[in-house]
Amino acid sequence: MVVDKVLNTIVPGRAAREAKRAKEGRLDEGLEETFPTSDPLAATQPGSGVTGAEVKPLHPSPSQMAAKRRPA
Repeated sequence: MVVDKVLNTIVPGRAAREAKRAKEGRLDEGLEETFPTSDPLAATQPGSGVTGAEVKPLHPSPSQMAAKRRPA
């Protein structure tokens, strides 16, 4: 561990390469744990849980307007 810290300060770009390698290792491990299912990897999912715009449309869609015009 001490050697890694010293090398990270001496060798340019080593810390970034090691961080990338560690991230790829976590993604590979997650992929192995979920295979062969189609569940997305936890490392790639956003934390917010919002899947789309939460805004009310200004105008109804054409299909909504047609539904209002149909006799019941």
